Amino acid sequence: MSKNRTAVTMIILAALVMLSPLLLNQQAILGVDGYFQYNRVYEAAMQIKHNNFSFINIYSFQQAGRVVNSLYSPLMTYLAGALLLLVGTWFRFQVVSAFLVLFISGFGMYRAGRKLSLPRNLAIALGIIFLSSNALYGFVIGITWRSIALGLLPLFVGPIIALYEGDWQLKSMLQLGLYLALLAQVQILATVIFIPFLIPFFCHGLRQSGQRANGLLNLLAGALFSLILSLNVILPILEVYGGNKLIAPTTMDLMDQVSLVLQPAYIGVDSSSDIVITIITYALIMGLIVFWRRLGAFTKHLSIVSITYVLVGTSLFPWDTIQTWWPYLQSFLQMPRRISLVGTPFLILATALVYYEAARNTEDLKLQKNLTIASVFLGILSLSLCTQKVARNVHYSFQEKTRLAEGLQTSPSNVVSKLKYMPQLQPDFHTRNLGKLITQVDRATPDYIPITHKIVPDDYGKVYKAYSTNFSKQRHHFHYQVVKNGVKLSWTAKHATTKSVPVVAYRRTQLVLNGHTLKSGEFKHKWIGNLSLKQRRGHNTLTVRYQKSHVTALGSGLTGAVWVIVVAVVCAMRIPLIKEM
Repeated sequence: MSKNRTAVTMIILAALVMLSPLLLNQQAILGVDGYFQYNRVYEAAMQIKHNNFSFINIYSFQQAGRVVNSLYSPLMTYLAGALLLLVGTWFRFQVVSAFLVLFISGFGMYRAGRKLSLPRNLAIALGIIFLSSNALYGFVIGITWRSIALGLLPLFVGPIIALYEGDWQLKSMLQLGLYLALLAQVQILATVIFIPFLIPFFCHGLRQSGQRANGLLNLLAGALFSLILSLNVILPILEVYGGNKLIAPTTMDLMDQVSLVLQPAYIGVDSSSDIVITIITYALIMGLIVFWRRLGAFTKHLSIVSITYVLVGTSLFPWDTIQTWWPYLQSFLQMPRRISLVGTPFLILATALVYYEAARNTEDLKLQKNLTIASVFLGILSLSLCTQKVARNVHYSFQEKTRLAEGLQTSPSNVVSKLKYMPQLQPDFHTRNLGKLITQVDRATPDYIPITHKIVPDDYGKVYKAYSTNFSKQRHHFHYQVVKNGVKLSWTAKHATTKSVPVVAYRRTQLVLNGHTLKSGEFKHKWIGNLSLKQRRGHNTLTVRYQKSHVTALGSGLTGAVWVIVVAVVCAMRIPLIKEM
């Protein structure tokens, strides 16, 4: 690490500069995904703290028996929960987690640049450009989980080179499998989008490989290794989606969610560092046209695949037609710009590689020098614009007139709280009572709720409103108690009649009402997912648990054991994963 001391220092400073508005003002930001992600982190933290691990969420999401954490980045969320317990307050967690994401991303980009034989100063500049790009700043201002996954993508430069060169040795393929599993642990959607990126390099390597049979066996071993390390992500998805009809994430018009990288709306600093990625995009296109004959085959491959990913996520691609053919993409993919974001780190690397390789092959020292100067300038510009963007978000959250729903970037009908303004929420970021931030506000996020009928896109507005009405606004009528692997609701009834309860039930959910285990015919699902059952006069209790299948339990246990072994081996060898790039 000593030879990288300058890079480490510069990237640490860049990350601190970007987070300085939070640190100097001692103000936190929630943004569009804040409450959803922080509910998941709080759930993981409480399960760890109380040694009460459950397949359903029992401390968060209205304690309605929902399956959320098990479907979305379970292992990574437990790590985040452990970090929350370690630092003690939500503000510290926000700063420390954001710093870790920015540093790992920036340093990973630096190492990727060095792996491609780029000069040290140029690689440092690329790291700073990346950590302040639109791929990463979403985690700071909106707690977008995908930014963690995008920040890991530079790790794949080493395996991509091995794939391209046909170097399909067992070690290289296991490394590729390990990185894919790590990516899947963060976000399965990012993994699905990224895997096609590898196909052109695989095809070239297949032609280059001298021992195709052995190479393919090694590749198969790497794929199996990745699968084993991802069973805790894959099996719960298959179990829950296979046995239930769920409310999908909200639908979005694909064309409205394309990347604007080719036409950034540059007004003041509102567009943040997006203009820098725009400059880099056009610089790559121009460089390919001008220097095509001077470039090596790998540089051409990396450039073409990267720019293709970036352009596919823009309006140049016929997303209206795609949406007509495959409407489910409105809730699965939601935003085509996610494809562009996956290509962003490789776009940055490819652009630098094109100009550096052209300068090196022609021995043009002036071009090499100007490339470094331009990269440093863009790094400073990107960091400056992005920091101002963070400062504006902090300022907005700090304003007394900023309403709670506006600060959470949602409709007022989706928020249930006694608080009205964002500054009223700030003290909850600094208290050691971690549950206060979570319970002060209920934000409607009805993802993964089991229902009995299909929700069409036009009904999603009604879904969010109905969820708030039937879950968030009904909680005060019940007393909640967390029990082993579940949650118990209790209430008092004046009459023995049918009662609607703010609880959901999946196919493998276990419901015990007043000591009696309910069968499927003894309760009904309402259209928004809450249940209707027969209460008795007087005191009533309903215990909600989930019995996961033996396959899911065994697979998740196997994944956990293998991850422990992998981490132990890496630590024993004293070789950081990133060193293998």
